[in-house]
Order: sequence, then structure tokens, then C-alpha cells
Amino acid sequence: MIKPFYTSCLLALLLLTPSLVIANPTASQYQQILNESLTENEPGVSVIISKNGKVLFKGVRGLANLEHNIALNEQSVLRLGSISKQFTAAAIMMLQEQGKLAVTDDIHKYVPSFPTEGNLVTIENLLTHTSGIANYTDDDDLFDKEIQVPTSVDDTLKRFAKHPMIFKPGEAMAYSNTGYSLLGKIIEVASGQSYKDFIEQHIFKKLKMNQSSYEGQEIVAHRAAGYEQTEHGFINTSYINMDWPYAAGALISTPTDLNIWFSALSSGKLISKASYEKMISPFKLNDGSFSSYGYGLIIEPMNEYTVIKHTGGINGFLAHARYIPEQKLYVVVLANSNHINPIFINEKLTAKALGIALPEFKKADVTEQQLAPLLGDYRIDENTLRSLIFENDVLYSKRTGGDKTKLITMSKNSFYYPNSNNYLVIEKDSQGQLVMKYFSGLSTTPTEAIKI
Repeated sequence: MIKPFYTSCLLALLLLTPSLVIANPTASQYQQILNESLTENEPGVSVIISKNGKVLFKGVRGLANLEHNIALNEQSVLRLGSISKQFTAAAIMMLQEQGKLAVTDDIHKYVPSFPTEGNLVTIENLLTHTSGIANYTDDDDLFDKEIQVPTSVDDTLKRFAKHPMIFKPGEAMAYSNTGYSLLGKIIEVASGQSYKDFIEQHIFKKLKMNQSSYEGQEIVAHRAAGYEQTEHGFINTSYINMDWPYAAGALISTPTDLNIWFSALSSGKLISKASYEKMISPFKLNDGSFSSYGYGLIIEPMNEYTVIKHTGGINGFLAHARYIPEQKLYVVVLANSNHINPIFINEKLTAKALGIALPEFKKADVTEQQLAPLLGDYRIDENTLRSLIFENDVLYSKRTGGDKTKLITMSKNSFYYPNSNNYLVIEKDSQGQLVMKYFSGLSTTPTEAIKI
């Protein structure tokens, strides 16, 4: 084993233990986190922290509109991206409780023409991303040419149907926006309403989520503009017709409304507690192992806690919401620019609320020659690799299906991600194989990958 691992990684692990000194943070302490994370005259965030549904903190930082110099406020409406998926999943559970469908149903009962290559794909496979149906957002041609063009549910599903399946249902978990678009269509067939009308009538209106809606071309009061950061400064985000993301990511809301939403969802006010438990239960794969995805929500351990969470990302907007059931703690961060890391900010707010000190990383100079033995591909599972790449004097990490992300060296075998609490450690196991340990967020339990 390489000695520098002990100093840098041990420091990070020690700093992730609960602190008895930090307790009952004040609003000013939470606001300080936002102030230190973001600049006032740039796009920013709107956040909420609650416990047992009771608001502990609401805060904003940054601008809702750069051109008119309008600040974000508690009423600012932002895109949710894939946080929308939990609403789609809850709608499916509502329809199941009404006897209009079952999650064990073959999807061909509702979308008979969608090809599955002779495989039985259930609604549950769509909910848990275990269908094997390819993810349409991996189609570069679609994003380069078509997402600005108006479409219909049936037309988009015809387009998605052209892609071959990537594995047999239940064999693995692979994120599929296509699957959630299919769920939207299933909701329409089973309910007799459009997806938009169903969500707005049976969830938003029922819970009095007055600033939440399916985004279209209507005028929306307090809607924040979305931005992208370039080397020349901020630009307005590119247009997307929201009927493309549809049931996978077309909803808009506020942190206040999301707090109403998750309080109702987790307390049995919207769906039964049994249905909610299914939503937050890891899915058992064909080989007996469990994925970390339930129905529209990710479930992961975080030391002595469980984290129920989801991230969203869509043109000009990023979002992250997490719930700690042991503390009934809910934290939402919605951002209106692609340069903001809402996960990092959410983790800082969560750590403050739980009394956990954040890890601290220190940069160390390491040569390319020292890094060379570690470079290459590491297998996380049958379908997923994490690669360590050195290009133009910069070290990167890249996960299958993701973008390259810059790494900063802490030692010859430990690296951290800038603007993040995530870090990697690579060491040899008892057989002499290189093992990459990926520590995510506030967790001290890594995901491991073996070098191939």
C-alpha cells in the first residue's frame, strides 16, 4: 500500500464523523454557506431545509435574471429536471392504488407498439431503470437537431423505439429517460388524462403546490431564467421544447412547494405508506443483488444514516434534493445555471444540519510518471467503468455515460474532485490488483472498482 493514502484519506474520514460542537445551526450560518459558495451578481440558488416538514431555513443567493438584475427570491420558479421522476413514480402508485394498473403489468398492455425484442418489460422495470431500454438522452443527434422542435408523446416514443435494448430486463440498472417517458404515456392511457393534467390535478392542486406546474409556453410568475457559463461569461441557455423531457423532467417548482410535496409523500398523505416504502426500496436484480434506485428515487447509505435523493439537470438548471429519514431532514437546492454544483451545496447544508464536519483536501504535486501505473479503466459492474485519464497535464475521471471530470491530486494514489466532497483512493488488494475506492458526498463507505 502507498503511504500517502493514510494521511490524506484518514483526514477526510475523521472529518466526516459527527461533531458534538455543532448543533442547531442558525439561519445566518446556513446563509453563510450560500454566500461563501456563490457570487451575489451571478445566477444562483434557492434552498430550503426542513425537519418533520417544519421549515428550518429558506434562503437564496444570486440572480433570477441577469439582464434585468432581478434577484432570486423564495417565490422564484425553477426547472426540476429529473427530480420530476419522483412525481411520475408517485402518479403510477396512485393509479395502482386505484386499481387502474399494476407495476407488474407488461408495458405492452399500455404501449403495445413499443418494441422490447421479445422481452417482458414491466412497469416496475421502467420505474427502477432496469428495463434495458436505451436512454434517449445519449443520442447526440437528438440534442443537436431536434429538442427545440415541438413534438407529441407518440412521436417521441416512435423516435425512442429505434434504439436496440442494451440488456435483458432486470439484469442491471442503467438510467433511462426513455423509460420515464414511457411511464408518462402509461399514466395517460390508464388515467384517461394527459400527463400534465394528471400531475397538476392530482398532485399540485391537491397539495396546494401553487407555484408548481408542467412547463410549457404559458407565462409563469417569478420564473427564473436559466444560464450557461462559457469562457466568455454567461449566456442564456439554449431552448428546449419541454415535451421532449416530458415525464422524465418537464416540471417546474420552488423549494417551498417541494417541501410540501415530500412531507405529504413521506407521511402517507398522498399515497399509502406501503406504496411510499416501495418507492424508497432498492430494487432486487435478477442475480439477487440490489440496485440503489427505487421508484423515482435513489437510496444510499451515508454512515449511520440513509439518504433518499435525486439530482436534476436540464438546460440552464441543476437541482438536488435529499431526505434523511432518521432525522426527517429534507434539503433542497435549485440552481439556475450549469456552473453551480447543487449537490456540493446541499451536502454542505446537510452536514451543517447534522453536525458533520466536511472533509478537507490538500493539493499535492505528483508527476505523470508516478500516476502512470494507475491510469486506465476500472470496472464498477458489468455495465459500468470508471476511467482514470491523463490529458494535457490534467488528470480526469470518467464514468460510463458521463463526462470527464477534473481531479486534483492529494498524493500518488488519492485524488479529489474540485467543488465537491467526492474523492478517490487507489490501492492494491491482497491479490495485488489495483482497486479504486470512490467516496461520494458525506459517506465513508466507498464504491469499489477493479482495474482491468
